[in-house]
Amino acid sequence: MAFTRAQASALLNKSEMRLFDDSRANALRGFDRAALASRVERTRAARDRARDLLKRQRLAARKRGDGRDDGIAARTARKEALLVELLQRFSDARREAPVKQAAAKSARKTTTKAAQKAVVKKVAAKKAVTKKAAAKKTVTKKAVTKKAAAKKAVVKKAVARKAVAKKAVVRATPNRAADTGATARKAVARKPAGKKPATRKAARRVSPERALENTRHLLEEKQARARSPQPWQSLDPVVDHAPQPGYQSPQAASKARELHAGESRMASIHGSSSTRDRYNQGKRDHRGDTE
Repeated sequence: MAFTRAQASALLNKSEMRLFDDSRANALRGFDRAALASRVERTRAARDRARDLLKRQRLAARKRGDGRDDGIAARTARKEALLVELLQRFSDARREAPVKQAAAKSARKTTTKAAQKAVVKKVAAKKAVTKKAAAKKTVTKKAVTKKAAAKKAVVKKAVARKAVAKKAVVRATPNRAADTGATARKAVARKPAGKKPATRKAARRVSPERALENTRHLLEEKQARARSPQPWQSLDPVVDHAPQPGYQSPQAASKARELHAGESRMASIHGSSSTRDRYNQGKRDHRGDTE
C-alpha cells in the first residue's frame, strides 16, 4: 500500500517524516551505503516502537471489550505498515549500493590516474623549460665573459701605448728646462703657504688693553644711541623725548634718599617703640576729657 505525503504527515512525527522524505526515489540516489545503513537502523527502531505500541493498545481494547479493531489501534497499525514500507525501501537501496559504489570507485580511479598523468606531463614540461633556460644562461654568460676579456685586452693595449708615448716625450725634452720648471713650481707653491698662517696669527694677537679699550668705546656708542632721540621722535620738537640724566621726578629722588638712609643705618629720630606705646596710651586715657 503506497502512502501519500499527506497521509504520512497525519501518522508520523518530524523525525519520522524526514525518513519518509529520504525514502523517495530521487533522494535515495544521492545516499551512499553508510547513509542508507543509518537510515535502516532508525526506521527499524521506529517500526519496533510502533509495533510495541500497537500490541499494548490491542490488549487494552480487549480488556475494555471494544474488540481488536479499535480506532486508536487502527491508526497505530497504519503507522506500522508505513514504517515497514519505508524500511523495505531503505533495505533495497542498500543492497544496490555496493554496485554503485564499485562503479564510482572505478570512475574515481580512472580520474585519479588521468590527473596523475597530467601532473607528470606538466612536471616534465617544466623540467625541459628550466633546462633550456639554464642552457641559455650559460651561453649568455660565456659570451659576456668573452666580450669583457676582449675589452680588457683593448684597454691594456691603449694604456701601454700611452705610457710609451709619454716616455718618448720626456726623453725628447732637455733636463735643464725640466729642472727650472720644477723649481719655479715649488717656489710658487711655497709662497702662498707661508703668507696665510702669518696673516692669521697677526689677526689673532690682540692685547688685553686694546680689548678693554674697544669694549669701552662700544659701550659709549651704545649709551649715546640710547640717549639720542629716534628718527620718528624728531617730528615733535616741542616735547623732549630723550630723558635727562638723573632722577626723573622729585618723588623718585626722595624715595631713593630714604632707601639710602635705611641702607646706611642712620640714627633714628622717631623714638623707640616703648615711647611710641606710652604716647598712644596717653591719648587713649584722655579720650573722654572735655577740656
